[in-house]
Parts: sequence; structure tokens; C-alpha cells
Amino acid sequence: MSAHRDLAGLLGGAILPSPAWRRHWLATLCQPEVSLAELAEQLGCDPALTGKVIGLANGAVPPGGRQHAAVDAAMLAAIGLPALRQAFAIPALPAATCAHFDEQRFWSHSLAMACAARVAGDALQLAPPKELYTCGLLANIGQLALAMLHPQAYGELLGQYGGADRALLLCEESRRFGHHQLALSASLMRGWGMPDILCDAVRCHAAPPGFGQAGRMTELAWLLKLASGFADLILRNGVGPRGPATAAARALGLDAAHMETLLRHSNAEWSEWREILEPPARVATCRTRTRVRPAARQVFSEFI
Repeated sequence: MSAHRDLAGLLGGAILPSPAWRRHWLATLCQPEVSLAELAEQLGCDPALTGKVIGLANGAVPPGGRQHAAVDAAMLAAIGLPALRQAFAIPALPAATCAHFDEQRFWSHSLAMACAARVAGDALQLAPPKELYTCGLLANIGQLALAMLHPQAYGELLGQYGGADRALLLCEESRRFGHHQLALSASLMRGWGMPDILCDAVRCHAAPPGFGQAGRMTELAWLLKLASGFADLILRNGVGPRGPATAAARALGLDAAHMETLLRHSNAEWSEWREILEPPARVATCRTRTRVRPAARQVFSEFI
């Protein structure tokens, strides 16, 4: 299948799969008695449904209007509960088995990267925190798309190159499928109406341009690289090489102590979010985080 047909299929109504229980549960939450803030929080930890809902909202924005780049209660109110229920009812792509693709790690890493992008970006004041969170959440959704669209071929490729340097994996994805996972992530985000600068940062964040080259987009790309490095460390309980994260932190003007502070806060926020990934004991119960962490104020107080 060509790159254009892949993208057309995904933007034409198909929904990438979420954990099996989540779509049914979210559909039950689309009720008047459930606050839109609670529903937005639940949607906001799911890359597949986040992209779909942002695309749905942006499809109704008039020419020249401000496009949405994050899920929030106001956006859900503009869409309306009937349209949301209808969107959740659209069948997801068949969840064919893709060997060597770790779905649980994908969901966990996406959420950890989202938390890290929000915390670090808020501290560095690079963009609105909600948009940075969404950017981190969707940054690797192209890999989920490749695993679902080409389960056998992509599983074989992961078997060969999944443990190799990421740059080699991206090159092999481009050679085999006509696009690598980050290019597909950026194309999907652009198709859902997200700002070009965020899409461009996602596309190049594995190997950002030289820091003095492209202004704010370059800063955002390095931020996403830092968030990706943080997510790797978070999923390893902070153990392991810090080289990628340290290089990104240095490019952003952070020393080692400041980087470790941001990593601690990112891990703390991830710890509050991660329960949402687990199936609820009762479908009617809507769990949310215990509190919203004021990242910038906390982090800067430790910097001084």
C-alpha cells in the first residue's frame, strides 16, 4: 500500500485502535452526568482517540478560525456529545497481530512522553502546555499506524531493526513503506488540523536540526527529543544511559541538575496519569488524576 493510500484511509474515518476496553468505556462516559472536563482528561491519555477528536473539532472550524491542538472541555462542548458518541462507534482498524510491536510499551511511552513534554515545555515556556502535551502524546502515533496497516511486514522489519539505532529503523521504514513513523505521525497531525510548527517538530525530533538554524521549531524538536529521552528513563524507573536526554537538555540550555529536576517532575506526573491506562474495576467509575501539577512554578522554584 502506498503512503498516500495509508494516510487517506486513516484520515477518511478509520480510527487507530486503542486498548480494547477503552472505546466502550469512553462511549459510556459520553453522558450528560459526566463532566466534559473528566471526559477530556480520559480522552487526553489516548493517542488514537485524541487525534480523531481533534480532527473532528478542526473540521468544524471556519476558514481563518483558530485550530485546536489539544483536547479540552470547551472543544468537546463545541463538538457535542452526540457527535462524540458517533465517533466512538466507528469501527477501529482491525487489530492484527504485529510481531515485535509492544503495544503496552507504546501506550506507556506515549503517555510518559506527553507528561515530559508538558512539564519541560511549561518550565521553558516554549508553547502552551496543553499543546506540548498533545504533541508528545501523538509524536510516535505513526508507529502504531505502521503496525496496524502492515502487521506482517512491519513485524518482520522490527524483528530485524527494532533493537538497532533509531535512525537505522527510520531509514528502513522509509525504504520499505515510503515513509517512516515520524513522517507519518506529522502527516496525521497535519491532517487533523494541528499547527504546522508542531507537525514539523514531530517529524524531525529524532535528529533535530542544529540549534541555531530554524528558530522556534528547532527548540520544539529538541524539547520533544528531551521528552522522548525522559520517557525512556521513566519506563526504566530512571535507570539506564542518559546520553540522549543530556544532549537534548544541553541544546535547550539546561545543565544536569536542572535536567534531573525536570525528569523528577515528569515522572511524578506520569505516576498520577498511568492508572488511567488500566481497565477500571467498574465501567461507570470515571477516574482522573489526583491533581494538576503546576510544573513551571515548582520547577523554577528549584532552579533558583
